[in-house]
Amino acid sequence: MASQTPDLVRSPDVLRDNDYYYPAGDTIIQVENTLFKIHKFLLAHHSPVFATMFALPVESDPEGAVDDLPIVLEGETAANFRAVVKYIYAPPIQLQIQFMRMTDVPEMISVAKFSHKYAMDHWKQWALRVLASRKLTDMKTMPTEHLAPLYSLFDLLEVHPERTQVMNRWCEVIEQNNFPIGPALAASETSGDRDALVAVYCIQIRRWEKDASISGLPDGVSSTHFQRMLTGYTSLTLAWNQLRTREPSANFQDTQCNGGETAEAHAERCLPYSRQHWGDAIMSAEDVYPHITHLPSRLSHVAEHIRVHNRALHAKIKPTTATCFDAVIKRFAYHLQRTDTSLTNHFFRMCEALGPAAD
Repeated sequence: MASQTPDLVRSPDVLRDNDYYYPAGDTIIQVENTLFKIHKFLLAHHSPVFATMFALPVESDPEGAVDDLPIVLEGETAANFRAVVKYIYAPPIQLQIQFMRMTDVPEMISVAKFSHKYAMDHWKQWALRVLASRKLTDMKTMPTEHLAPLYSLFDLLEVHPERTQVMNRWCEVIEQNNFPIGPALAASETSGDRDALVAVYCIQIRRWEKDASISGLPDGVSSTHFQRMLTGYTSLTLAWNQLRTREPSANFQDTQCNGGETAEAHAERCLPYSRQHWGDAIMSAEDVYPHITHLPSRLSHVAEHIRVHNRALHAKIKPTTATCFDAVIKRFAYHLQRTDTSLTNHFFRMCEALGPAAD
């Protein structure tokens, strides 16, 4: 907000902006070390915050009248303010969304952040529409350097679907290029975004699996984050190993035949059939989804694999055997419906509050 006690003598480090110091302007605003001279009506018209500020009683030497006594916007950046002023003064044709380019994204982020802070709803919505037109159509064209600022912006504005989309792309870039995970961890932690934290943790776990070892603390990773990664890795592995058995567990496979066969026939035909197709499904899931962080996809793959293969073999096996294995399929599907297959709980204990990840 505006400072009420600006320095009476301008510092030699404070310079006039090259583009937005208009001689005909009626108010001088200092942002960081830059002076802008603009028409205050343009800000007051779009922002109730500025309208109130400019409506305050003035003294004999009002702020904003001369360079040595500007209105000072504290806690703001010259880049953000410059972007807002640029588009406020721009002719209408330059504001048409179809003419905006990918290179305009940093300015749109600046406009959206500044407008949100000063309740300039028209400009905030306009900037978000521009970002949507450039970002959501194809995230793969978004320059990497824009991802962190975009994530921060959507977190600030509580636009969670777009925040998630940006983080997903950011994680792809990190993994594809073997970038450090520290910046994404810091952004996720600041926002309190557990899903994003887990996505970044999973990148590091996959790196461990590829290296066949768990290394020490990566750069930019606190001991708290490291412990969560170990906890998640262990929990995911245990969860999968409970299913990675010679045959379906007793939760899914009865000791008696569900197709009406005798105990002897069940042992001779149903159980071997069940073991074969259960084992095939487990191996197929591991082949298609090689990393333990793909546990939800592995579980879905197992369910689909045993369902499809049992149906395909119905005509080649005794109906009672197929019916018996159908019970396994249904119970496993029911188990998946009742089980939380998200990754988050593997990394965070149910009682754990998400706080600063201290070293």
